[in-house]
Amino acid sequence: MMDGDMTWDEYMARRLQEPGYAAAHAVGRPFSNLTLNVWSLRETKGVTQEQLAEAAKTTRRRIASIERDEVNPTLLTISRIAFALGVTASDLLAEPDKAVIASARAVVEARIATWSVRRRGARGLLDEAEKQSKAPAARRRRAAA
Repeated sequence: MMDGDMTWDEYMARRLQEPGYAAAHAVGRPFSNLTLNVWSLRETKGVTQEQLAEAAKTTRRRIASIERDEVNPTLLTISRIAFALGVTASDLLAEPDKAVIASARAVVEARIATWSVRRRGARGLLDEAEKQSKAPAARRRRAAA
């Protein structure tokens, strides 16, 4: 668990001193890089998952799974996605630069904020609907009139 007074970089430096974590991190790093690079390049180019999938001769579900770091794509799939995005397979597996990471974090934070607002709004509508369903039928009819 991360300490409240610790930065992300400090936390990672501490965790990477643990041999088991360091080994797992080293093995998984290219996949994390792939995930972030595919997603950020696709977003930057204004391409949908469907459009990228079509250009890379794969499915939208496959692209979504790659962007969520849920699959281990073949080198052929990585190469096709790279070609479709106008980069090399090495570029997709490389460590993203700090600007890409910062941009990705900003996009994710903005989406989370939007989802939270929508969810609160939807929750309010659901609460109101629940109240209405518990109201006596006559009162509901009067409210509807």
